[in-house]
Amino acid sequence: MVDSAKLICRSLVQSSILLLGIASGYASDGPLPPICRGPYLQCATPYSIHIVWRTEWERITPVIRFGKTPTTLDRIVTGKDVVIKASLQTNKNSNLERLIPLRTRANLGLPKLHSAPPGTFQYEALVSGLEPATRYYYAVFDGEKRLTPQSESYHFITMPLSGTATPIRFWAFGDSGSNRKSQYMVYEAIMNRVHRDGRPLDFVLHLGDFAYYDGRDLEFTVRYFKPYEELLRNMVVWPTFANHEAHTSRALEGIGPYFDAFIMPTHGEAGGIPSHREGYYSFDCGRAHFICLDSHELRHKLRRQMSDWLKADLELAKKRGQTDWLIAFFHQPPYTKGSHDSDKEGDLVDMRKHYIPILEAGGVDLVLNGHSHIYERSMLMDGNYGTNNTVADNFILDDGDGNPNGDGPYRKSAGINPRQGTVYVVAGNAGARLTRRALMPVMAVTYVEFGSLLVDIQGDTLTGTMINKFGDLRDQFQIVKRGEVITNKLSHPWLLPDWKGLNWNTDEEWDVLPPVAHKLIVPDDATWQYYTAQDIKGRDWTWPNYDASRWKSGPAPFGFNYDKVRTKLDSMFNKSTVVYLRKEFVVEDVDRMNNFGLVIDYDDGFIAYLNGREVARRNIDRGRGRYALTIKEHRAYGQYEWVAFKDWQKYLQNGRNVICIEGHNSKPDSDSFLIDVKVVAEQ
Repeated sequence: MVDSAKLICRSLVQSSILLLGIASGYASDGPLPPICRGPYLQCATPYSIHIVWRTEWERITPVIRFGKTPTTLDRIVTGKDVVIKASLQTNKNSNLERLIPLRTRANLGLPKLHSAPPGTFQYEALVSGLEPATRYYYAVFDGEKRLTPQSESYHFITMPLSGTATPIRFWAFGDSGSNRKSQYMVYEAIMNRVHRDGRPLDFVLHLGDFAYYDGRDLEFTVRYFKPYEELLRNMVVWPTFANHEAHTSRALEGIGPYFDAFIMPTHGEAGGIPSHREGYYSFDCGRAHFICLDSHELRHKLRRQMSDWLKADLELAKKRGQTDWLIAFFHQPPYTKGSHDSDKEGDLVDMRKHYIPILEAGGVDLVLNGHSHIYERSMLMDGNYGTNNTVADNFILDDGDGNPNGDGPYRKSAGINPRQGTVYVVAGNAGARLTRRALMPVMAVTYVEFGSLLVDIQGDTLTGTMINKFGDLRDQFQIVKRGEVITNKLSHPWLLPDWKGLNWNTDEEWDVLPPVAHKLIVPDDATWQYYTAQDIKGRDWTWPNYDASRWKSGPAPFGFNYDKVRTKLDSMFNKSTVVYLRKEFVVEDVDRMNNFGLVIDYDDGFIAYLNGREVARRNIDRGRGRYALTIKEHRAYGQYEWVAFKDWQKYLQNGRNVICIEGHNSKPDSDSFLIDVKVVAEQ
């Protein structure tokens, strides 16, 4: 009998195939080649904005034309207002025929991109002389050649003047960059909600971990820029540095794929005190002030500098008298019991101990975090800076649910006032695998499900709404700042029901499905060479130059007693427990691939080789070939598993390659066997 978990996985595979049409490339109104990333918006102010894009294998003459109607692009940005950067290094998989002509003295003298694919050029256009709170349309040109279509989706709206009373709507989410189905569903759910409300977003706060696993340049392209391409062309995303970005980027030096991707207001041009660091900064939107901190690297490497800047920035926000709302965002949460534990992990404890007192003393109303793959939202609280065993007693100012349709909003005095309470939200549930470890006592709600946060500010009321990936409203809270409110800490506040154990969300396909955006390298009905005798010795058969001319050929899937088998191996029964498979294939531009592996359904186990090197195995404890040991039984239920190859970058090469699979049955008299496989690349 097929159990429910197998049915869930089969359904996820089918859904992923549908989403592949969305994610396999740019939208129908996307830019023309040679653009390979963007265009996207950065660092908006009332008077300026940046437009960034990339090309591959060609340096263009970059021009931005813009204007106040889609058909009247009567202003131009070009020349010194466009910074050009390049990646022209060579590596073992470089396409030298295309790369060498680009390595001119002029191009080699350009500022360098950290680790973009060779042959990449990045253009950062500063569009200035703009009017506040005004919509403009734009297009990207290569000299006189237009590269973006005439579509109203290519537009931007400048920020309102600081202190202007205007409604604000923004989307906050973190830990999204998985390139799995749930990431796309969370995005679609918010876009549908915004469309249904008839109230567009003003900007986005990303709470970190844009691109798993390592924040590499290609991971940014595939797992961040491609999924959100249509949004990014007309919406500024304000980023925060996180631990996965830190695998390949360094905040102290300001280098790496993260710092190549984003432009931050380091000179106070968007509001607030100049930070002179891209790791932390601030900006204004109307009567709200937003503060981004680096909770991963600079929190300890530049503790004094970032702390002093934060105090000065908060003091200025209050002194100007143009700010009603203070919102801080950074990656590592000070309070969580999701995939991370803020009572046990040093970076989380450090933020709570050193930076939360500054934020609360400065009157911050809302703190937004990611990192912990869960949704948690606190009650109105203040003063909880202990370094272990977080409790709620004597730290909660209002233990209601904050819901305007429930216990009512949390209330604070008008203006910026210290120590009147802060709401903390962990929204690291936008795409990565979800987890809950324990109960965090200060939380009003906790959900182990995919979703994200929509925030609206209207005058004296801030409303936060968590929308899950199905578009359902799962949490809503309000903060109302009106009149004068006297606050008291509660000695015995309400608590969520006690919860123990470890909860992995079961609706999670991270380890099952391939990335949504992938390219088929070897299809599931491809013809392979195969050999079923037990007498193969060693690993020579896995190398590209092996002579397999005497092997038989047949289409996948291989096996017996499964309806989908196309090459029947009935002769294996009671004679052999192993089949050897070889498939040659050709690929180009390996340095533009982000991941490589198999999508496979199997009974009972297998070992995979790429150009003679073992890159994966399942259900085989040790050994190989006729010496394979401890082969576990594994029935095939149509549950196609994504198996990423280990160290594939070392072995895959431009041109001819060979993939080899030895499929194993657990015993000679087993009544079934299956190898149903295709090879895919994430790019």
